[in-house]
Amino acid sequence: MAGESLSPSDLLCQEDFRAELAVVDEDDTCIDISRAYVGDPDTEEEEYLALLANQEPHRGFNANDALVIDSWFRNARLEAITWILRTRKTFGFHFHTAYLSMIYFDRFISSRSIDRRYSWVVKLISVACISLASKMEEVQVPSLPEFQTDGVIFESKSVQRVELGILTTLQWRMNYATPFAFIRHFIMKFSRQDSPPRETISRTVRYILALMKERHSMSHRPSVIAAAASLVVINNSLTRTTLETQMNSVAYPGFLNIEDVFRCYSLLQQLDVENLRSPANVSSASRSSSVNGIKRRRLTFDDPDKN
Repeated sequence: MAGESLSPSDLLCQEDFRAELAVVDEDDTCIDISRAYVGDPDTEEEEYLALLANQEPHRGFNANDALVIDSWFRNARLEAITWILRTRKTFGFHFHTAYLSMIYFDRFISSRSIDRRYSWVVKLISVACISLASKMEEVQVPSLPEFQTDGVIFESKSVQRVELGILTTLQWRMNYATPFAFIRHFIMKFSRQDSPPRETISRTVRYILALMKERHSMSHRPSVIAAAASLVVINNSLTRTTLETQMNSVAYPGFLNIEDVFRCYSLLQQLDVENLRSPANVSSASRSSSVNGIKRRRLTFDDPDKN
């Protein structure tokens, strides 16, 4: 895809621009954290966590990026992530798969400029992202036509073309750590329970899912999100000082920065106060750096009426 422009004639679709944005059903948010740690049995968990930290994605959007402040893009991203979460539930994918899809989406979209006249391109990118993530993580991968929902139908070759563009843009680095790889450690550490209550696990997962819809989610590393979500579920009234005390009372990994955790914790507190299911209107105070090594390039489109 490098050096190419995408035209509507190349990416044929039929779409319903007024497809209703469904609320994600989160009844299945209690996961078995006893199986979340999948490292080598001979490796200490702390070493394994450090290895995971090395697989965390670079930060995504810059706080001043037009993609972040533009209301059209915020709405388009919210719709895309909501669709990804709903599709995850439809096919019974792991939460890790949905989060990977979001990482691919944010990293790819932050290297492009999308003409708002072709809003369906955002939908096409989201289909390609969850298709790639499911190939990475799932045993049974649906065929591409099975992903065509919400009144949108894309040709398989169009999705495959965007998949190749994503692979190229991400330099074929597709294996990233997500918060779900860390939550076992942090829930058990901060709750001081070997078998935390089901509700504690479920609420932690719901916070992570809610934050995915927030446009600054890529400003926070997955390990930071997992730590902050675990803390806010256990105690949602911590101050900067009490949070530091809480973290210092356990042996937290050295790659975590308390200030980063507190910023993310503060954002999650806002989500809790406003509406756990509607995080899109919450703005993060933190600033993030641009994706390293990826040069912004504009996608150009031909006028479909001239084809």
